[in-house]
Amino acid sequence: MPQHKSAKKRLRQSERRRVVNKSVKSNVATQLKAIDKLIKDKKVEDSMAKLKEVMSVLHKSTQKKIMHLNKASRTISKLQKDISAISK
Repeated sequence: MPQHKSAKKRLRQSERRRVVNKSVKSNVATQLKAIDKLIKDKKVEDSMAKLKEVMSVLHKSTQKKIMHLNKASRTISKLQKDISAISK
């Protein structure tokens, strides 16, 4: 356990950040699972609509520095490719 006042504060801050980061990551994972299910079921219109929501969530997570920008971009690109494959 921390002994110094500043170390105690850092512990409180890091715990708060950990909880927030975990909830954002969980939300991203939930959104990705939902869109993957739509793509797997070949629902083009629904997956296109869901893609906008997923893109928003991914970009917000990169702004909060929870996810790296390149990973978010790569994920979005993969989803767009999958959607275009089922729309043909």
